[in-house]
Amino acid sequence: MDTFAYTAGSLRRFVRRAAGVPPTLCPPTTMQTFDPGLLAGRDFVWFKLHGLQGERYWYGDHYLTALSARQLSSADLEGAVVFVSNCWLADEDGRPGPMLIALAMANPRAIIGGPGANYTTPGRLGATDLLALYIRVFLQVGFTPFGALRFAKTRLKIHRQDKVTRDTLAFQMWIPRELPKEVPDVQAT
Repeated sequence: MDTFAYTAGSLRRFVRRAAGVPPTLCPPTTMQTFDPGLLAGRDFVWFKLHGLQGERYWYGDHYLTALSARQLSSADLEGAVVFVSNCWLADEDGRPGPMLIALAMANPRAIIGGPGANYTTPGRLGATDLLALYIRVFLQVGFTPFGALRFAKTRLKIHRQDKVTRDTLAFQMWIPRELPKEVPDVQAT
């Protein structure tokens, strides 16, 4: 399975373990140096950056700008399953945020992420890292994105029960064709 991961540098340890590949890090990579062409032809794409409500950017460590909606919307994600650990992919009521809409414009097969703030488990492989790992493994053995998410959540539920896990269990899947096709101000960088 051709996997790509882009994460805040401080989160690399567990992303590498769960993704099975060395992730691209922010820093040193930033919005100015990130090449959206790296996303083309991938089966599984994972973002573990920082998102803010209503923002058209994702951030790495020290809130360095890692990626813009413009870059995402122009990427070729055809056929990829995109997993987003970042906060505020959607609002707390599930309405899509600007970055979710930008992802949909890149035409992936499916987008998986959580609404509102998303929590992580400091110092250990857990929460969204485990969910990403399980989804990647289930996709690799032939599950559909929906089936992979469903079984990954079931596995997570069996093994963990804490606030962070309950937050991760709220992750959902969006199909790009069901989302709006335009992000206001997507051309801004």
